[in-house]
Amino acid sequence: MSGKMQELLRRLSDPDWDDMSDYVVHFTRKTPDNDAAHNMENILLDGRIEARTKYGVGRYYPSCPNSVCLSEVPTYQLSRINRRRGAYGIGFTKAFIGGLGGGPLFYLNGDRYDAIAALMKAAGNDPNAPVWKLVPYIDHVSNTHQFDWEREWRVPADVPLKRENIRFMLIPESEHERFDAYRSRKHSEGLMPLYDCPLIDHRWPKERIRECLG
Repeated sequence: MSGKMQELLRRLSDPDWDDMSDYVVHFTRKTPDNDAAHNMENILLDGRIEARTKYGVGRYYPSCPNSVCLSEVPTYQLSRINRRRGAYGIGFTKAFIGGLGGGPLFYLNGDRYDAIAALMKAAGNDPNAPVWKLVPYIDHVSNTHQFDWEREWRVPADVPLKRENIRFMLIPESEHERFDAYRSRKHSEGLMPLYDCPLIDHRWPKERIRECLG
């Protein structure tokens, strides 16, 4: 990919497609031990987003790999994700995540879901069966489980964090000054790279995000 700054909100193939994005975001959420901001800082200090959890139709099988979840919803529309995923996140190019084996989800029901369920059952005792390479990217859609609006991607591996890999961070504007000081301090202490990517707030209008990202 070109080293030039790419516009976040538009695909390179057509500048009018602002409903699409060349980027995906991994959100951090509150846990019993920390709030979302501290969890994001801990991820940056660790230098990776760890694939800790099994997702998809194969999540109850031991051969299903753990995954990292992301969303490809354009940043100016992320408020709809914010209500479920939070206001903090790390943004990457789709090309980078695709290079790690990541990709978008697809959803199955009816006979198509029955077909993948039969393949998993048949491969239950074979950890090398090809089906386990597919199942992290497949969800079962039903009347009570419909999340296609999140436009989710998954990576069946840890996501390494380097300065050149992170294209932006999603942080509330009220936290920008504090976070700028934090990342500079941790870099000076030798604890993490200087992640000097743009900071954006999901509530900003498209025009401000474009101006921030260049």
